[in-house]
Amino acid sequence: MKAFVLNAYGADAPFTLADLPRPTAARGHVVLQVEATSVTPVDTKIRAGGRAGLAPALPAVLHGDVAGTVVEVGAGVANFEVGDAVYGCAGGVLGSGGALAEFMHADADLIAHAPTRLPLADAAALPLVVLTAWEGLFDRAHLQPGQRVLVYGGTGGVGHVAIQLARWAGAVVDAVVSSPEMAATARLLGAK
Repeated sequence: MKAFVLNAYGADAPFTLADLPRPTAARGHVVLQVEATSVTPVDTKIRAGGRAGLAPALPAVLHGDVAGTVVEVGAGVANFEVGDAVYGCAGGVLGSGGALAEFMHADADLIAHAPTRLPLADAAALPLVVLTAWEGLFDRAHLQPGQRVLVYGGTGGVGHVAIQLARWAGAVVDAVVSSPEMAATARLLGAK
């Protein structure tokens, strides 16, 4: 399979096109044909060498957010079948290959069925930002209906999702943004 690999870490480290063996599905895993990925701050920090504890061994295939189609299902996987469209934050870190390849080996617990009303290219941009917003609002802050929440950076990657999740949960949402145009966008998303 074709993959873009890093042979060194650094802010200007180039990605090189390489031929790598196509993964096979281990127990509890699937193999995805990658349709799309996104670039997250985690990806850029790993590439720059700033996340040594997360960085995969070189040569490395980066990017955790992925959307694609299941092409192989490993033993013990009950929720997915060949042909399923899926998305998730499922690799690109120590011990797992990333989405900058034609195929990706993914833990079945780290993916979900892709939204049917969303193109896979758009779904690939959601996993890490949604997980981050969800964890902050619900797992840590325990947001409840009727509460008021302030989202700093309301039109950023995590912020625009946090506004929508907080409104969905019944909260009153205020947002901090940097321009009148961004304020209009935040209001469209549900901020007061």
